[in-house]
Amino acid sequence: MVSAIGVVVAATLSYVHSQIDTLGDSYTSFCNVNSSINCDKVLSSPFAKLYGIPVAWLGLVGYVVLAALFGHAAAARDEASRRSLRLATVGVIGSVAFSAYMAVVSVFVLGTICLLCTGLYVVGVTLVGLTVVANRRTRRPGTSAALSPAHAGLAVVAAVALVSALAWATWPKPQAATSSVASAADAQKADPNFYTWYRSLPVVDLRTILRKDQLGAADSQKVVIVDFFDVECGHCRHNHDLLRQLEARRPDQVQLVHRHFPLDTSCNEVVPASIHPNACAAAEAVECAGLQGKLDEMLDVLFANQGQLFAENLPRLAARAGLDKAQFQSCLDQHKTLPRVLEDCRAGAKLEITSTPTTFVQGRRVKGTFDSGDKYDIAVAIEADHSGAVPAAN
Repeated sequence: MVSAIGVVVAATLSYVHSQIDTLGDSYTSFCNVNSSINCDKVLSSPFAKLYGIPVAWLGLVGYVVLAALFGHAAAARDEASRRSLRLATVGVIGSVAFSAYMAVVSVFVLGTICLLCTGLYVVGVTLVGLTVVANRRTRRPGTSAALSPAHAGLAVVAAVALVSALAWATWPKPQAATSSVASAADAQKADPNFYTWYRSLPVVDLRTILRKDQLGAADSQKVVIVDFFDVECGHCRHNHDLLRQLEARRPDQVQLVHRHFPLDTSCNEVVPASIHPNACAAAEAVECAGLQGKLDEMLDVLFANQGQLFAENLPRLAARAGLDKAQFQSCLDQHKTLPRVLEDCRAGAKLEITSTPTTFVQGRRVKGTFDSGDKYDIAVAIEADHSGAVPAAN
């Protein structure tokens, strides 16, 4: 029965993960309560997959197997029952070890609690207790438990070692993208499939994507990347990091332009619901920082503190970005930058943007974000060749 509950919870997790993969930040699950209790944040993180396979799927398969083993142990007799119980016990030990790892990642790395994941943790701990009782009941005069305490101890050590090795091998590492891709020919050779897919994306006139105060970028000799984003969006944070790294690798070749598209109805009438209720105020804060010449610094701070974007905390975060507190507060109180945010939202609506991030690389629309920075290197190389005027990468 408990294993069956695990199957149901894991199946729900798998569904939520598939929706996030498909719809991105335009989807909000029922367990996205706030920044501290948020399944979506965990399931959209780099830790949600192992070698490209969603952890939720692995959990679903695992609990189906456990349910089958416990069912067979209950229905079979003698040694067959003991064998199934022995395997189930080892499986429970492994699942609890992995759950402990994911719990640590969720709380201490991602800074949030996933309710569905917590449900699986409770199922795992409950199964530990039930397997201990079941193993004791298998003891008969002249026989031992299905899994002896010594063997159970070895299983625990093996499970911890295996999970530790898996964590070390799969822990997200900074992308070591290279700027060696210098032309469209290099790009095609580096990743033919991505090259073909990218070239098939629709292209929009760059000048129609920029605000009037940003039009100077279109006359530069650089590849212009316009990023429509939401400061509360997890995928946008990932995209922001990739773009920052790209800008550092190719400072003479790339120019980033930021535009807002908060998934928050308080300033964006296009979105049907406020998926990120702090996003509009955060967007105003970014533009207020821009008035002090510190837009990039403010973006870095806000993306690094996505769980703390409530309005009363924005001045404290602004101080971290080096802003004048009084000037910043006055800007927020008077909503000086709200018209700029509204203009960005209307522009996003005309461009039929429905989710964030949506990025335009020299006008070529990219919905969502790339999984690694080298994809941006390839995209820039392609656009640089097409423009014929962009200096080569360093």
